[in-house]
Amino acid sequence: MANKKKTGGSKKRNHEPAAVRFGKDKRRGGGPKKRLDSKSSNIGDGTTRLNKFIAHAGVCSRREADELIQLGAITVNGETITEMGYKVKSSDIVKYEGDTLSHGELFYLAINKPKNFSSACDNPPKDRTVGRLIHKATKFVLSPVGKLEREGTGILLLTNDNDLYLKLSNPKHEFSKIFQLELDKPLSQDDFNKIKEGIRLPSGGWVKAEDVSFLKGSHHQIGIEMFNNKNRILEKMFDTLGYKIKRLDRVSFAGITKKNLSRGEYRLLSKKEVLQLKMLG
Repeated sequence: MANKKKTGGSKKRNHEPAAVRFGKDKRRGGGPKKRLDSKSSNIGDGTTRLNKFIAHAGVCSRREADELIQLGAITVNGETITEMGYKVKSSDIVKYEGDTLSHGELFYLAINKPKNFSSACDNPPKDRTVGRLIHKATKFVLSPVGKLEREGTGILLLTNDNDLYLKLSNPKHEFSKIFQLELDKPLSQDDFNKIKEGIRLPSGGWVKAEDVSFLKGSHHQIGIEMFNNKNRILEKMFDTLGYKIKRLDRVSFAGITKKNLSRGEYRLLSKKEVLQLKMLG
């Protein structure tokens, strides 16, 4: 798997030439969307919200799970739970209509998200959501890791592994993300240097790119590698410098790329890729 990175500690970097790493990712074939074969696994030892547990067990969406909880239709260890936000442990016995609920299997998917699709997965029938694109892959409700805005495109990871979701969503964890951007005006050499050296944001905090490169000889289009895991950090960085991002395509997330996936296509992550993600940080 290309672009493997270590995070924390010394943070070994990939020293491939920027032009190679940020080069246009050609879309090759891809074929029809794939029906996925699942692998069995156990849920992690951490706690998770009851509505999310119910949704991941394939009963309904999180919003509908809230309604079931309010109606007193869910029991945990024999006790009826109506408290919103209640959290369960992996050892708890959760029942609905007398049936014991279990995640049973953990799923890890990668999708090349199209433009104008929400990253939401908990309402599959709704138009223009990632959930609609992948709802035939599994009965479990998956969560998007490292959400992309509706206008953004590129690699997006989806899973019902709550431990991994929390880990990769935590702003304190740093790992490589590579983007191709189109700006509303040419990026000046002075601002190019600032991005590499670091910028103080008006809201506070310091942000810098791990690497940056012009694409196709155009100063409107750039490739940029970030280790910062904070929400909308690219938008904030370029807004501080006086630029607007017209197009954002994420080509790599924690070493997982969209290679060989056309827009809207998805695939199951390999065991090696899942292990790679779990070893981050």
